[in-house]
Amino acid sequence: MQQRDPRNLRLLAAGVGAGFRQRALAPVLLYVLLMGVVLIAAWLGHGYWPQFAPLVLLLCGVLLGRVRQVRRRWLGVYLLAAVLLLVLQPPWSGLAPAGVERVAIVAMALGLAQLVVHTGRVLRFARALQSQVDELDDAAILAMLPPEAAEDARQWLGGDDRKAPELGEVVNLSVLYAALQSPGTRRSDLRRILMG
Repeated sequence: MQQRDPRNLRLLAAGVGAGFRQRALAPVLLYVLLMGVVLIAAWLGHGYWPQFAPLVLLLCGVLLGRVRQVRRRWLGVYLLAAVLLLVLQPPWSGLAPAGVERVAIVAMALGLAQLVVHTGRVLRFARALQSQVDELDDAAILAMLPPEAAEDARQWLGGDDRKAPELGEVVNLSVLYAALQSPGTRRSDLRRILMG
């Protein structure tokens, strides 16, 4: 007869980093859409970059705007840049196409660079959070829980699965809060993520 692995509360807290990443970043489908637009623009050539630049900037703004503080700070900038690029289109602006292409390239490069930096910060921070959580043992996690949830956790450790979904949420939130408050968490990284 095969013996089951003993339960531990780290199993319930295994998704803390992934949960943070999921809340801080937009769905992967939007990243794929942006990559597709950029690849199509590159394939068509620099003559089409001014037409694709507003769409690229709007997608960058949406992807960066997943966090409320970032949305407040940057979405207006991206919208203004997209409108400005639409106004500067050669047929109705009277500007030289080469100058408009340069402006479009710079705008797209800045938007994509900011998005890459922001996404990298979120991914690193989520990995660091999960690493902190993985170092916790059951006693440390029990100490973080409110008394009623701690009692439910003890029952779950004993084999009672009746409150497992609710307990999973409470454990995740308690461990996330504790990890964000711990001295090992770099507050400057979190501030950069939240402010864009």
